[in-house]
Amino acid sequence: MINQITLLESCWHISPPWGQAMPPLAVQMREKVFLPTSNLSGYCCGVYWEGQEWVYAIVCRGKILYLPSKEFHPTNVFKNAAVPTSVFQLGDIVEVDFSFQSTRRIIQGFFCLKNNWLYGVEWCPPIVEETALAQSRLIWLADVDLVGKMRF
Repeated sequence: MINQITLLESCWHISPPWGQAMPPLAVQMREKVFLPTSNLSGYCCGVYWEGQEWVYAIVCRGKILYLPSKEFHPTNVFKNAAVPTSVFQLGDIVEVDFSFQSTRRIIQGFFCLKNNWLYGVEWCPPIVEETALAQSRLIWLADVDLVGKMRF
């Protein structure tokens, strides 16, 4: 049992939380979405993995709402805006310099805010026993903080 725990502790950061196949996204970046509960529309500016689903960042009336896909409808209409291409994609394995030694992590989310990309990677290992955390296990970093790229 101790060997299994040691193995888990040594490889958690390169095991995707969604399993073998990454679930498809409901909308793309800069895609317009309709929010039926409020009869408003907004645009997707980011996405990250939480629990067992993608959570989308939707810009609506100057605020960012974080919603699962069941709370909005995609429109297949895209905002006309020049957005720089993201350096990394969801599922890419990158190296992060958290301390004296670089560590590998999987890109589990990204946001484009004011034409700057931020990428979400886990900064602490998952908890074997499921408990509610007061804070997210993701840390948001710019591309200059990440090194290398491998597709999972």
